[in-house]
Amino acid sequence: MRKSKYKVYNGRAIKELLENSRLILFALLFAIGIIIGSKVINSDNIYFNEQIKNLLNSFTMNRAGQGLMSNFSESFFSILLFTFISLFLGFSLIGYPFLITIPLIRGMGMGAVCGYLYSAYKFTGLGYSLLMIYPGAIISTLSLLLICNDCCEYSKNAYLKAVSGRGQFEKDETKIFLTRQLVFTLIGAIGALIDAVCAELFVGIFKL
Repeated sequence: MRKSKYKVYNGRAIKELLENSRLILFALLFAIGIIIGSKVINSDNIYFNEQIKNLLNSFTMNRAGQGLMSNFSESFFSILLFTFISLFLGFSLIGYPFLITIPLIRGMGMGAVCGYLYSAYKFTGLGYSLLMIYPGAIISTLSLLLICNDCCEYSKNAYLKAVSGRGQFEKDETKIFLTRQLVFTLIGAIGALIDAVCAELFVGIFKL
């Protein structure tokens, strides 16, 4: 009875943890990137802080003057950019180590922006982050982590096949891989839509 109640005894919990270890690593790298980005903003790098300020002000003004579909297109384009880079590296035999850096870079960018918002505008900046950045970013970041994780697995398998003398992709394997990538990208599209809706609803509230 006790063993059936606590699945950790049959090793299932440990197995699931190991199977998702790379995805957990990517999430940790994303979190580390956020910390690094926010620390850079809190430093005395006046030039970098000024660049973030100008970029954010321009971004906010553009969003205020655009419609829902334009904001969705811009958000989705940035997701597609990361997707295509990940796919390119996924089809590369040596793409594995480079894919690991993508969640870190994504986290650094978000950490820099949100860190600047809070540093410059305190609770107004925090409200901007909570209402206009985080809702869509949570979904799109999940999409990116899933994409990178799957591309890493594909790149690793391709490398092992090449090393063992079987350096050709199996047709069904590639088809399944691309299908999963499409599903993950559609998740990212949901994040872009949420981001556009939040911009439409809340951009007029904030005067940065």
